[in-house]
Amino acid sequence: MAKTVQERSDKAAQKRQAVAEEELRHKIRPGIEQAMERIRLRGQVPIITEVLQIAIMKMDLMGDNELIEFLRYPRHEIVISENVAREFHNQSLSELKRNPGDEIIDPLAP
Repeated sequence: MAKTVQERSDKAAQKRQAVAEEELRHKIRPGIEQAMERIRLRGQVPIITEVLQIAIMKMDLMGDNELIEFLRYPRHEIVISENVAREFHNQSLSELKRNPGDEIIDPLAP
C-alpha cells in the first residue's frame, strides 16, 4: 500500500533531524537570483541549493587571502583620463574668466 502524505512528511522530517539539517532563509534581489540560475545552468547542477552548498564547501577550502579577495564586493573604479582632466580644467578656467566672481581655493595651499 502507498504511503500517505503525512507518512512521507514524517519520514522526511526524521531524516532531516537525523542529519541535523537546518533550513536557512534569506532575501535576494532579482539580479542575484538570475545570476544564481545562470551559474546553476552553466555548472549543470540540478538545484540551486546544491550550487550554494558546493560554493560554501569550496570557499571553506580557500586560504584566508584567497577567500578575502574572492569575497571582496566588486566596486567600480572611476578613472579620469588626462585628456578629460585637462578639458575640465580648461573649461573651469574659461567659466571663471566669464564669471570672475568665483574664487579658486587650492586645498593644498599652505
